[in-house]
Amino acid sequence: MTCWELLGQPSVEALNRFQPALLFGYASVVAMLAAEQEAGRLRINPVLTVPTSEGLAPERYDRIAAAFGGQVRVPYGASEFVGIAYGCQYHWLHVTADWVILEPVDADHRPTPPGQPSHTVLLTNLSNLVQPILRYDLGDAILARPDPCPCGDPLPAIRVQGRVADVLTFRAEGGTEVTVRPLAFDALLDTVPGLTLYQLVQIAPDNLRLRLRAVDGHDPDHVWPAAQDKITKLLAEHGLTGVTIQRATEAPQQAACGKYRRILPLKP
Repeated sequence: MTCWELLGQPSVEALNRFQPALLFGYASVVAMLAAEQEAGRLRINPVLTVPTSEGLAPERYDRIAAAFGGQVRVPYGASEFVGIAYGCQYHWLHVTADWVILEPVDADHRPTPPGQPSHTVLLTNLSNLVQPILRYDLGDAILARPDPCPCGDPLPAIRVQGRVADVLTFRAEGGTEVTVRPLAFDALLDTVPGLTLYQLVQIAPDNLRLRLRAVDGHDPDHVWPAAQDKITKLLAEHGLTGVTIQRATEAPQQAACGKYRRILPLKP
């Protein structure tokens, strides 16, 4: 069963009948299923839940774990190397350093120190002997932990801060460029009561369009101003006071692969 087939009441009923021991899917879809579980329509008890392919704020993983009552483990991979890292209970990803080399770098490909978000990361695949991949630019911004992870795993620990392609860029007063990463929005909007899914579309350098989906039983007219207020305050913290936030009439849109990209920057 594909991730996008898990949407809608018939699929919820099918999951209730099937009672999966493992729940594996796109993180945005798993979060929507967690909302269905909280509402009482979905009633499953997976031993392990694996949200993949998209980064969420740590609080959202905690919410998924609370909804399903089992362990949540987050993998990190790419087409160039599937098993880059695996998650621990402290929301850190541990790099399989005997198989892959990850180099956090800035925009000029200079090394980024641990504790600072990188602009992108370079990947070297140590296991592919047929087609070597050396210092491939993944386009992911990561944060390398500067000290040992409290879980006790000795492998390097990182957090993925989001894809460079999903970073919103604005012009502040004076012409300075300001960037805001996807997880900053995710961490705030996850606290909006009744909001189960959102999509921010940048339609102009100073104009955002918010698509939202409310949890059943919550009035979207109440969810919208709360979400708008959160976004406005976040932008103000970055010195951005002239950005317009519009409410979209359409719901969040899926990509062809089934993902819900939460941030859609202005196209060049």
